[in-house]
Amino acid sequence: MAENSIYEEVGDSQIVLPEDENPFRNEIKTSPNIKLSLTGVTTFLEKNHAKTKFFTTNEMVADGSDLIHSGFIFSAANYAALVAINEEFCVTINARINFYGPIKLGEIVEFDARAYFDESRKREVRVIGKLHDMKVFEGTFQLVALEEHIFLAQQKNIQREGAIRRAKERQDKAN
Repeated sequence: MAENSIYEEVGDSQIVLPEDENPFRNEIKTSPNIKLSLTGVTTFLEKNHAKTKFFTTNEMVADGSDLIHSGFIFSAANYAALVAINEEFCVTINARINFYGPIKLGEIVEFDARAYFDESRKREVRVIGKLHDMKVFEGTFQLVALEEHIFLAQQKNIQREGAIRRAKERQDKAN
C-alpha cells in the first residue's frame, strides 16, 4: 500500500481508497480532476476498453443498512465508459442502465467498459458491473468526443445561433 494512500474504516477492516493507487493516471486523458475515491480506479486500459474498480465508502451510504446510493454506482460506471473512450473532451449525452443487485458499504464493484463505433465522434460504450462475479449493473452510454471543451463548443454554438437569428431578422425586415 502506498504511503500517500487514503484509508477508510469499513467495519473491522480498512480499505485503500484509490486516489494515489491509479497505475494508469499518466495515460488517462479524460476527467483529469475527478476524485477517484468517488468513481473508481482504472485497472486495465487499451483502445476502446477499460476496467475499473469502484470502492464504496461511508460518504456513499444512503441508509442505516449501509446501502450505497445508486447515483454513485451510475457515476462510477459512467467514469468507466469515459475511460474506455479516453479522449480529453468527451461528454456523456445519454445512458440506458439497469441495476441488478444492491451494493453495500465495503464492497468493491468491478466495471468492464467496451466502446464501439470508434470511427465516429458519437460513441457507444457498454458497461458491466460485477460484484463477486455476479452482475449488479449493466448500462449503455452514448458519449461524444469533442474537439474542444464543451463550454467552448457551447459558447460557439450560442454565438452561431445568435448570428443566424440576427441575419434572419435582417432578412425579414428587408422583405
